[in-house]
Amino acid sequence: MSLPGAAIGTNSLERALQLLEMVEKTPGGLRNAEISRRLRIPKSTCSWILARLERRGYLTRDDNTNRYKLGLKAVALAHGALRELGFRSSAEPVLYRIASETGLAAGIGVLEGNHVLIVDRVEAPESPGARHSIHARPRDQREIGRELPAHSTALGKVLLAYLSRDALLACLAEPVLTRRTPKTIVSRADLLVELGKIRRRGYATADEEDARGLRAIGAPIFDFTGAVPAAISLNGSTSAPIWRAPRELIALLTAAAGDISRDARFPFVV
Repeated sequence: MSLPGAAIGTNSLERALQLLEMVEKTPGGLRNAEISRRLRIPKSTCSWILARLERRGYLTRDDNTNRYKLGLKAVALAHGALRELGFRSSAEPVLYRIASETGLAAGIGVLEGNHVLIVDRVEAPESPGARHSIHARPRDQREIGRELPAHSTALGKVLLAYLSRDALLACLAEPVLTRRTPKTIVSRADLLVELGKIRRRGYATADEEDARGLRAIGAPIFDFTGAVPAAISLNGSTSAPIWRAPRELIALLTAAAGDISRDARFPFVV
């Protein structure tokens, strides 16, 4: 027999988690009324949850706008989780190097369900090429910890391509693949064909499939078992001059992925 208090506690916990996810995905934050409307809960209940999250540091409220944003406690938890991934210390110098050499932004992502979680990212250096890549994607889509669709990004397609068939079908179980741009692959059959090509050639491309004017390439990072727990990518404006030398760019990225694969100590390595 379940206890009423337990049900209430579970319900409040679910709402608090939904609230945090909602705020994280909304640049500029949200007001109480907006949150209560989206969660379909009374303002009084929403205020109760907000007050406790703010008190514990998971949220912070702007006194001028009354908008709630993620607090430092949530940021600290996120950085702790990223630290446990184990390969960021060896990957970061590689990201800086290839960003400097190409004028593109470099990033690493891992698969979370049917989304890619950006776990590290280095913006392009201050150069003409850097200006292209920095402005190709809005700032709120460039932050570490941001989730992006797997089916429309180079990082995501690489990670999907190296899944087992059962795991891949589970990731693609949702009835609709969201169309991000006119070039997004929204047919499950077409995506499976594309993933097969990616696995054979060892890299993925995404040409304006996730955002207009943005091009990316991605390559797998292997662990000691041969699995692919992470991927690395370069992305920037389609007008960046570096895209005129695709073979050299692909060779540079796959070599960088190989360097990280050899040097990284993943958390499950004994």
